[in-house]
Amino acid sequence: MNTTNLKIIACLAMLADHMGAVFFPECLYLTIIGRIAFPIFAFLIAEGYFYTHNVKKYLIRLFAFALISEIPYNYAFHGEMIASPGLNVFFTLFLGLLAIYIFDHLKKQNIVLGVVPVVIIGVIAYFINTDYGMIGVFMIFAFYIFRNDFYKKALSYIVLTGAILVMYSAYEGISVQLYSILALILIYFYNGKKGFNIKYLFYIFYPGHLLILGLLRYVF
Repeated sequence: MNTTNLKIIACLAMLADHMGAVFFPECLYLTIIGRIAFPIFAFLIAEGYFYTHNVKKYLIRLFAFALISEIPYNYAFHGEMIASPGLNVFFTLFLGLLAIYIFDHLKKQNIVLGVVPVVIIGVIAYFINTDYGMIGVFMIFAFYIFRNDFYKKALSYIVLTGAILVMYSAYEGISVQLYSILALILIYFYNGKKGFNIKYLFYIFYPGHLLILGLLRYVF
């Protein structure tokens, strides 16, 4: 299971999830399939930090596509170009990578000093209401911290998933988030190889499929 395989699986799972959310909200199976998308993307962000030649360009790219994706995101899920109650997942991925980057630079001086910005960034994600919010940032960070220990990585993800269930227990259907743990099976079989060069697949696919879903929603 290489990077390309994981990206394609995550994109297809995300497509199923979003099609369900927009057109078939009563179809639980599509939502279940979609739960594996974010943990895979979070994992790939942490992995990408170790393989990228330029972290700053990586951050700029994530932030740029976060801005590009916001209108399609709003349009697909809310039928409006502005005034969404939350921000798209690219903002979460950007903040997660930023947390890793800052921590990695500060930990040499003091590991506690390095953790503080991670918490602050997580809180920022919570208040600006990015997709997966604070917990999403912490998930990305956990995949980075426990990169060489799958069992700690899995345990931390399960704990953070439990935190989501507690924090959002008032939301109907939140228990479906438990199915996201299935993504750990795919991550377990990751072989550390890149696969085909489809670097921009997710960057283009994310706003592109949201725009198409939004237009289809408008037509039908």
